[in-house]
Parts: sequence; structure tokens; C-alpha cells
Amino acid sequence: MKQVEQIIELLNDPSFPQVVLLDGAWGSGKTHFINHQLISKFKSTFKQKIYFFSLYGISSVDDFRDKIISLSLTENEEASVYAKYLSKVVDGAATNMGERGVGAVVNGLAGAYKYKLYGELDDCVLILDDLERVADDNVIKNILGECLSLVESKNIKVLVVANESKIKCKDDVEKVFADKYKFSFTHEEVVSILQQAYDGLDQQLANELLLNITSIDSKNIRVLKRAVAKFVRIKNEIEKIENIVLDQALSKVLSDIVRICYAKFERGFEKEKIIEAIETRVVRDITKDKEGLKNKDFEELDSIFNDSLYSVSNNLVSYCCDGLFEFNDFKKELSLPIKQSLLDAMKSPWAQNKLTEKEFHEGIKLLENFISKDERVSLHEWFVVCDTYVYMLDNKIIHSSVYSKKSLMKVCENVDISRFLVPPKREDSDHDFRTGFYDQGVSEIYFSKKRTVSALGEKNRNSDFSQRFSQSWDGVKNEVYQDFMHSSIYQNIDVEIVKYALSFWSNEEVFHFVRFNKHRYRFANIQDFFEPEIDALKAICAMLDTLIAELRVGLKVASLTDLRDCLTGAYIRMETSLGRNNVEESAN
Repeated sequence: MKQVEQIIELLNDPSFPQVVLLDGAWGSGKTHFINHQLISKFKSTFKQKIYFFSLYGISSVDDFRDKIISLSLTENEEASVYAKYLSKVVDGAATNMGERGVGAVVNGLAGAYKYKLYGELDDCVLILDDLERVADDNVIKNILGECLSLVESKNIKVLVVANESKIKCKDDVEKVFADKYKFSFTHEEVVSILQQAYDGLDQQLANELLLNITSIDSKNIRVLKRAVAKFVRIKNEIEKIENIVLDQALSKVLSDIVRICYAKFERGFEKEKIIEAIETRVVRDITKDKEGLKNKDFEELDSIFNDSLYSVSNNLVSYCCDGLFEFNDFKKELSLPIKQSLLDAMKSPWAQNKLTEKEFHEGIKLLENFISKDERVSLHEWFVVCDTYVYMLDNKIIHSSVYSKKSLMKVCENVDISRFLVPPKREDSDHDFRTGFYDQGVSEIYFSKKRTVSALGEKNRNSDFSQRFSQSWDGVKNEVYQDFMHSSIYQNIDVEIVKYALSFWSNEEVFHFVRFNKHRYRFANIQDFFEPEIDALKAICAMLDTLIAELRVGLKVASLTDLRDCLTGAYIRMETSLGRNNVEESAN
């Protein structure tokens, strides 16, 4: 109530006209404060009538006066007398003057009566909201002048509520207001308001909300209401999911939603920029020292999402920004923490602190054994364990006689990649970039090792794929449609294997293979996707000329001729486009 008392003190100061400006940013809770705290205290302190209304839509000082009159009429005993009297006048005017004369009489009488009521206005407090939303600066000046006149001639106090930073006629504001009060709720008060508005916020979640809005320094109640409403909807879905760590999951999602809404609706970042910042964070962290490049927008967004470790899903960003509720798998898309083994628990600072001392010390030994001995493990998991160990050393969580940070980094640099599982199919690298590492040095070594492991996996996959490709188009077509519709592949298949396959396959398989390629190369910018295939396509086309000559005639010959024409057209289009692009780049 301290803010209420200070405003009352300013209005009671007899040294100056009793016109006070309550200044606060959009969404800061000014209207909520007035309705829930200020008005009741004004009534008990001043013992006067309170007239509270918005100035939005007011286009003249006459509109302003009419608004006050309309509010006072609702409490004025004369209003019913005026209505009866006006009814008699209207009946008489209609009888004696006809309907055309009625309007003039009524308007004249109404104007006279309004003037009388406005002249009698006294002993009240006017609370005028949204001054900055009056479109015309001259109207603002006239309203402020009228307020000054009222308080100087009557027992009237005026509290004007506005976002002063949005008002252009600042000189006039300075002349009218003897005192200004800069309004703001504390973070704790904001959370209390949100708790009252939403049943889904228990005390634990309220505490988490307080941590987040304090971290980003957000007090915009309108934005935070939007965020909490979106969170409550997802919370209801998360609570139905089995085998997750519920408190950690809700904490994570609440944090992500609050930060997305803050970035979008308070800081004004576009959805696409938020997603780009999230997806490129790790790469930018790795390359910024080398390139020396800075982007102010990215820096601001990085500071907003600093605590999220960048596992924020695109679907969650779209939900917060556009309202699109398009989740298919909450557990996967929101990276919800699952109930876990001791090793899994040791990879999370949150889960670590739920362990007993005995479990924690056993967990440290488990990490050390995993780093030094375990084989046939995921490259990503092994580096996450190393990263966790470095984090604990850096933060003095442990004092280890097994590894120092320097020695563990050396282990990471020299680890034999034969210890790691070669992924059987292409991995989604977005997960790595979005998950992130605590230590940038570990992150850089991981991505270097990953390139080596991925290359080995690609070689193994290509060999396996070539073998299956040579046996049957039906056996590989689903994989091809899924993985290679927009990714290059023919540079990884020996031309003799392609020849063997086309000779061995049935006419139907060859026909559908040709049909696939015709669709694959149909769109405009194929060079952006298939440039690595150019030389391979030329070799395949030369081979097709020979094969067509060998087969001479038949259904397969017709299909192979279509295939040759399709592939020839594809590489010619790519070379033409790339040549043109190179010329344009040289000119620039």
C-alpha cells in the first residue's frame, strides 16, 4: 500500500494544484492497481465521489465534459426529474412544431442542462486513464487545461494515468502537473496478481515464475498474463504424460514460454528472428571468436534465453507467437526430462540435487567409469558426460583426483572414435545445436569428432545402400523418398552399380525409378540441393547411352531413354545456373 499512500500524499499537498500524473509503461498494471487498490482507498480517505474513465476515443474537450456529465448523471437524483421534464417538452414540441422542430428544442435544452450539471460538478476525484491514447495533441492540451481549471476553482482532485513516454506535447505536461508518480509493481506483486488470476499456478510454479521474470526483468502484466494462459494449457497436457520428472518439466516449459512471450510481445522480436537465434546459438558461440562478428538482435535474444540451454522447440515458439497448437509428441518436442537412471540423473544439475549424498558419490564414480571405460556408446552421450564433469569441476561441486579440467579436455581431444557407435542412419543435427553444452571447449571438440564419426557412418551407409540398391528399387524406394528427395546421393553410388541395377530390375521398377527422378529434378533451384551430383549424372548418362545401345528395343529401353533425358536436362540446368551465379558474383 506504500504506492497508494504516496499518491494520496501528493493529491493532498496544498502547495500546488491537485493534478497528479500516474506514469507507467504499457502493461505495467496501472489499471489493475487503480481498480483493486487505489479507488477504495480514495473513497475512505477523501470521502468524495470517484469518477474513473478512459480518455480513449475522446476527440474534443466537449467529449471530455460529456463523459464526466454522463458518469455524474448515474448518481445524480436530478437525472430522473430531467428525464420526465424532457419527455413533456418533446410531446409539446411535437404537437406544436412538428417533428423537425423537436431536435432543435431537445438539443438546446440538453445543452443547457448539461452546462448546468457540469457547472455544479464539485467535491469529487477524477481519475483519467489512457491520456496517451488521445490522438490529437491539441485535445490533450485542452483536456489538461480543463483539469487545471477544475482543481483551481472547485474541490476537485485529478489523477491522470498515462504512459508519459508516448506523449508528444511534453512541455504542456510539465506545466500542468506539479507532481508525477512513476508507477511500477514489484516482481513479487506481479506474481501475486497472476496467481490470483490463474488457478494453475501453485506456489512452486509461482516461485519459478518469480525467478524467470526477475531474471529478464519483466513486469508487463499483459504480456505475462498471455504467457501464463498459454502455459496453463500446456501444463494440463504435460500432467497426463507418464514417466517424466513433472516438477522439472513444468519449470522448464514455464521458463521457455515466459521468455518467448517476453521476446515477442515486450521486446518486439519477430518469430522468425527468435527461431533463428535459438537454432544458431551454438554455431555462433563456436565461430564468433574467429569471425569477430556481432549481431545486436542475437545478443539480446541470447541474453533472454540464456538459462534455457536452447532446447526450445519451434512448435513452442509458434504456439506462443501465433497461437498454433500443433504438438504431436510433447515429451520429445519440449525435451521433457524423463525419469532416469543414476547416470542420467548425474547429467542434470536439477536431478543431481535430488540425490542423497551416497547416490551422488556413486554417480561421480559412474561418470568416471563411463568416460574411461565404456565402449559402443553414443558420441553425443559420452561428450555430455564429459561436459557435465567439467561443469562440476568449474563450479566446485566436486574436487576430483581422477580428472582435472585440463586432463579431461585432453582425453576428449584424443579419444578413439572406434569407441563410439556409428549411427545407422543420418542423425538430426538440430538436436545437438539446440541442446548445447556448458563448456564451449567441449562443444568444439564434440562437433569436430562428430564430423569424423558422421563421415565414417556415411561411408558405411553408402556401401550398405549401394548393395541394396543393386538388388531392388522396391527395397530402397521408401528410404530414398524419405532421405534423398532433396539430398544428393548419386555421387555416392558407383556408376557400374547403377548399370547393374537398371539391367537387373524389372521393367516396372525401372519405370517407377524414372518417374521418381522426373519429379525429383522438376523444381527451379535444383543446384542448391544436387550440385554434388553433377559429375555423377554425366557418368550415368554416358553409361545409359551404352546400355540403351546394348538393349536396343523394349519397354526398359523407353524408360532408360526417359531417364537419360531427365538426368541430362538436370545437370545442364545446374551447370547453366551455377555459371550464371558465378558471373553475377564476379560482377559484384
